[in-house]
Amino acid sequence: MDITDTICALSTPPGRSGIAFVRLSGADCPAVLRQITGKAPPEPRKACLRRLRDPRSGEEIDEAVVTFFKAPHSYTGENLAEISPHGNPSIIAALLDVLCHLGARLALPGEFTMRAFLRGRIDLAGAEAVRDIIEARTLYQARVAGRQRGGALAKELQPVKDRLIEAIVNLESAVEFAEEDLTTASREAIFDLLGGAAQRAEKLINSFRKGRFVREGFTLAIVGPPNAGKSSVFNALLGRDRSIVTDIPGTTRDLVSEDAAIGGIPVRLEDTAGLRADGGEIEKLGMERSRRAAADADAVLLVVDASRNLSEEEYGLRRQLTSPAGIVIFNKSDLPARVTEEEKQALSGSWPHVHTSAKTGHGIDEARNVILKQISGGEEPDRDDFLITNLRHCQALEKALTGMERGAGALKNGMSEEFALFDLRKALDALGEITGETNTENLLDEIFSRFCIGK
Repeated sequence: MDITDTICALSTPPGRSGIAFVRLSGADCPAVLRQITGKAPPEPRKACLRRLRDPRSGEEIDEAVVTFFKAPHSYTGENLAEISPHGNPSIIAALLDVLCHLGARLALPGEFTMRAFLRGRIDLAGAEAVRDIIEARTLYQARVAGRQRGGALAKELQPVKDRLIEAIVNLESAVEFAEEDLTTASREAIFDLLGGAAQRAEKLINSFRKGRFVREGFTLAIVGPPNAGKSSVFNALLGRDRSIVTDIPGTTRDLVSEDAAIGGIPVRLEDTAGLRADGGEIEKLGMERSRRAAADADAVLLVVDASRNLSEEEYGLRRQLTSPAGIVIFNKSDLPARVTEEEKQALSGSWPHVHTSAKTGHGIDEARNVILKQISGGEEPDRDDFLITNLRHCQALEKALTGMERGAGALKNGMSEEFALFDLRKALDALGEITGETNTENLLDEIFSRFCIGK
């Protein structure tokens, strides 16, 4: 990839539409615009209507809205044009052909955003957030990614960096003036700096538990004995009738899956076959799939009929479920209850439990809130909290935290400042990897190759 080339690409999805969006970026952008429009580029940031022509034949391609952005005040930091013709594939193909004939080349995946990063228009975490915005399946996902696109992660990291840098500067001063030993007070001050930095880094690392699910979604398996109301709970969470509901035990014999969202987080709901000791051959195959689904799911709902007395079957099933993110649903609360509070606590164990009536909708919203709390590690979900959503960022933070802890440990053990500085510099480099300040060469191709072309 030569970042001095002028590049072009269709930035909207291929196909037919009322309007399309073609980007042209690079030093030759003004000259190329002049040749296809017959006029000088429009005034920067002012949209103008222009007729596009093929200079080889003089034939008109289309009429388009053209906007010019002069370097460095553009998305890529280069001269950039946004050309919006009609969204006809033949028109787009002809336009891209002319642009390539005039010296541009087709952009590689993510190349526009890579140029924005390389020219300092965006940090690496913000560049990754661009892809997350495009791939978001809910508005909440898009908002979380939008915050990171706006530099929120860099702002969250800055206090950690500031404390770490201050500690490094103090230690380097001690090395520079080796004849003057650090006093106890100086070392205590450095411990305080490193402790504060480590505490903030650890908080960000812990947010990844929920952040991973916000970015990628999660799987929720709904399990229980026959006729407990699993399919009814499934339909209630989904908000529409998807699974067949009858009073006949064993109606659901195979896994039924559907995509939904809970609290703005994508979720794959899985309605499973009822689990019981007996059953026909086909039903047993369905039960085996149910057990596998429960083992593989990120969270599990155990649905129990609260209008019937509990049996060893329910207790045995609960013992088989080992997911840390589990909830017991005592369903059919619209009917007289036959399960005591003591029995509910005994069955639920470490899991929270919720009373619902899938028939009336009672308790379904509470169940959604408890599900979100469970996948957040047992904490109350807060939509305004900053979250680490990217595994790469979490791993870099863990590396930085390890470096800070080792550096502080070296000082506490009375080792010389050089030993502590070695680990603390590694910690600072790890933080720099997140925003692209350090060690990015091996990351760029991997990150930007996952982008769509034109972004």
